[in-house]
Amino acid sequence: MVANDRERPQFIRDSNREASVAEFLDEKLYPNFFESWSRVSNREMQLSGVDVICKHPEVEDEMFVDEKAATSWANREIYTFAFELSFLLGRSEIEGWFLSSGGKSRTTHWLCIWPRTSGGQIQTVEDIVSAEVMLIDTRVLRNWVRKMAVKSEISLEDCIERLRKSKTENEIPWAGLRVIISRKLPEEPVNLLIPKDVLFALSNDNNWEIN
Repeated sequence: MVANDRERPQFIRDSNREASVAEFLDEKLYPNFFESWSRVSNREMQLSGVDVICKHPEVEDEMFVDEKAATSWANREIYTFAFELSFLLGRSEIEGWFLSSGGKSRTTHWLCIWPRTSGGQIQTVEDIVSAEVMLIDTRVLRNWVRKMAVKSEISLEDCIERLRKSKTENEIPWAGLRVIISRKLPEEPVNLLIPKDVLFALSNDNNWEIN
């Protein structure tokens, strides 16, 4: 969860799905693969991008984890993950959680989650039959994206501006990746799509298939 999420039009729907995913992780992931963990209830910490504080045997320091789940695609297999670059809140454009140049985020790791159902959408935790989970160090992923940026003549900020100004263009190829805008959603988020196999490699073996 990130700052401003509670003000978004789809907050109630998404928060119900995310609560189900959190319950699934609390039962299946953290007790089995982490040395210690606690779910954050402090409002200030939540708004700074921290859902769980945990310790993993392969990571020296305590981790401040922001759980990110592809809940809208739980009924089918997808091979990318969307990292938010920008969204609209009313008439204002807000920087997405992937960029977070404002310094408000305390996130050290993203937990990317692909929950799966038997066919429908997530209503309760019982709907989740499995999940693929990858723990990604925020610095590692951002550094990887910076290295990829040399392959493009335009910046991510340029992509965002171009998509915001256009009425018809919905996708821009960027550095071998894709930047897309979802115009059908009220907040019209702009996301950087990163392939699952790239995230798998960057997770440094901190990935799990949970049933």
